[in-house]
Amino acid sequence: LRRKISLDSLVREEWLMFRRVLFGGFRAAAAVGAAGALYNLSPALAEEKNTVPLKMGIFAPPGGGKGTVCKKLVADYGLVQVSTGDLLRDAVKNKTPLGMKAKSFMEKGELVPADLIHEIVGTYLKSDECATKGFILDGVCRSKANSEFIASQGLTPDLCLILDVSEECVQERLGGRVIDPVTKDSYHLKFIPPPPEIAARCIKRKDDYPEAITKRFNLFQKGLEEVLSVFPDNTIKKVAGEGHPKDVYKRVKVEVDNAIAVKVDQDAAHKKMDDLFAGGADAKKVLRALKALSWVLGGSK
Repeated sequence: LRRKISLDSLVREEWLMFRRVLFGGFRAAAAVGAAGALYNLSPALAEEKNTVPLKMGIFAPPGGGKGTVCKKLVADYGLVQVSTGDLLRDAVKNKTPLGMKAKSFMEKGELVPADLIHEIVGTYLKSDECATKGFILDGVCRSKANSEFIASQGLTPDLCLILDVSEECVQERLGGRVIDPVTKDSYHLKFIPPPPEIAARCIKRKDDYPEAITKRFNLFQKGLEEVLSVFPDNTIKKVAGEGHPKDVYKRVKVEVDNAIAVKVDQDAAHKKMDDLFAGGADAKKVLRALKALSWVLGGSK
């Protein structure tokens, strides 16, 4: 201001850049607090948690309980569970243009190119359903390239949830799993044993033997850090994934509800700032915005 910066130069595009600084990156949580203090925001989380389109990714080793948690999240929050394999199969089944391209590779026994898979996933994630309901990325980000694609599309998760499960626990869960080759139903020799009349015909999958389980577990752990390196640190949360499923889900809900609360505050703060600058910039408005930015960078006092 002392340098006589022209307020007329604070055009809409510059405001958008300012907002990204204010609310983005590693100080997002602090920015929410700043906006809340400046504008006295108070989100009605209980009423809005089923209407906020949360973007979420879930990460767990094989046997980590992802499937169980996702089903409950879909039921409780209305989120769309997004799996790369399911999207690919649906695209082929429905004979979409992208699906037919993928089918041509599959029929030749070749891997579907990553860029084609990304196009299929990206198209669905930008659908009205995902935009209005929010989504859970389930097995979508298996490599750094996958994560970079998601980020490049403006779909960075609001929450990256890791189910922390030990190899010992995974060995117990997967090592006891058997499948009835006739009905395709799954059982567990310890937790859900098959009925006596079919027990003899039940078989174990090749990747459910100890050596294979160890290999899959180590592969997941090795790649996890790189996969998550693309996303902001403050979106990555880890919860204990062992114990009774109900207890695990309670811990998951805490993180999901917290992420929704932050998103509600962010959205409300963005609207407040948009409203503030709707009629153009003036000294008073700029000073109020700079006050919020100062709070974020220096902390409240």
